[in-house]
Amino acid sequence: MVFIPRDPVVQNQFLVHDTSQGNGTESAGCVVFLSGDEKVACVSGTGVVPYGFLMQNVKAESSAHPTGFRLPGDLGSSDAFTGDPVGVAHLGIYDTTHINTNSAFTAGTNLVAGANGIVTPTGVNQVNPAVIAIAQNSLTSAQAAAGESLRIKLLI
Repeated sequence: MVFIPRDPVVQNQFLVHDTSQGNGTESAGCVVFLSGDEKVACVSGTGVVPYGFLMQNVKAESSAHPTGFRLPGDLGSSDAFTGDPVGVAHLGIYDTTHINTNSAFTAGTNLVAGANGIVTPTGVNQVNPAVIAIAQNSLTSAQAAAGESLRIKLLI
């Protein structure tokens, strides 16, 4: 997944991925909530308040290696592993592909959190009614499904 800052942004580097929530792996651009003391997890239901956006992918630890072991391809990567500190974005302008690929997006549309923390237009498969961003460009559902980036202005 792509989540690229395009304007000066506010970054919070003092939070940890919550291993007790979800499936353990998350995608960059996922809408997160505060799930505990200095812990975040992707939004998955209506009972949580969106807090920010995950700035990096979260990978699961390899079951074939000792905990903390990193493969050569992981070194220098911006990906985090389950339970690691993660970057959370607030405000600013970003390009993201972590969007509802079954929806069309129109510039100026209010965006909310959908299942698994994806960005979706208001009223389309939303799991939380809080407006979290505004679309700055338009995409057809075919463009969204093809992986084109949506530029969004974060409101949280």
